[in-house]
Amino acid sequence: MAMELVWLGQGGFLIRCGGASICLDPYLSDSCERSGGHTRIAPAPLDPASIDADVFVITHDHMDHLDEGTLRQIDLTAPLFAAPASCRRHLRALGVPEDRLLSFDRGEEFGIGDAELHAVFADHTEDSIGLIVRAGGQTAYFTADTLFNPRLQEEAAPFAPDILVPCINGRWGNMGAQEAARLAKGLNVKLAIPTHYGMFAENTADPMDFVREMGAERCRVLTMYEPALLETEG
Repeated sequence: MAMELVWLGQGGFLIRCGGASICLDPYLSDSCERSGGHTRIAPAPLDPASIDADVFVITHDHMDHLDEGTLRQIDLTAPLFAAPASCRRHLRALGVPEDRLLSFDRGEEFGIGDAELHAVFADHTEDSIGLIVRAGGQTAYFTADTLFNPRLQEEAAPFAPDILVPCINGRWGNMGAQEAARLAKGLNVKLAIPTHYGMFAENTADPMDFVREMGAERCRVLTMYEPALLETEG
């Protein structure tokens, strides 16, 4: 069965595959604005309390990825939380029980349902990660926030990803469209889905710049909160 993605905005996704539901980096509040930062220009597509996920994966400890405003609205005792060390410390402080925390540092992996999840290098914070998900004969690579670095391709290539979901905003420690397309072409992915734009006016990009770099036949631009089945055969 094809992997299903629901884009939650910024770098957030619901990923359904292999009988599992995975929530990646949900930012569904206005925490950044309330802390004196940036105002969201895209409304939250759903109520955090409605998220029914088996596991939350947090890639790094920045507010638009590990969002207290979102996490405080869910039952922290029910799902698993997989994250690198700096995020696990933050999650403990929020009240996530120790038996719901999974160590998910670079090079670590775990299974849920019939899905495999692997943490790989990201060039953003000291211990930030990217995420590789394998299920049903498909492999998707979510770069999360990262600068372009040859190590991204080196670590992802052994997994032979069909799908790449790269950041494209090109500022604040992230790749731009041209660099993201370079990574996609280097990995020879069948499908590329740009992300990390359209949330803050000061930190956005035009996804069509990435499409032009890649070629439309290998790209898909998602609409927030519209489920998308990712067909990659052929």
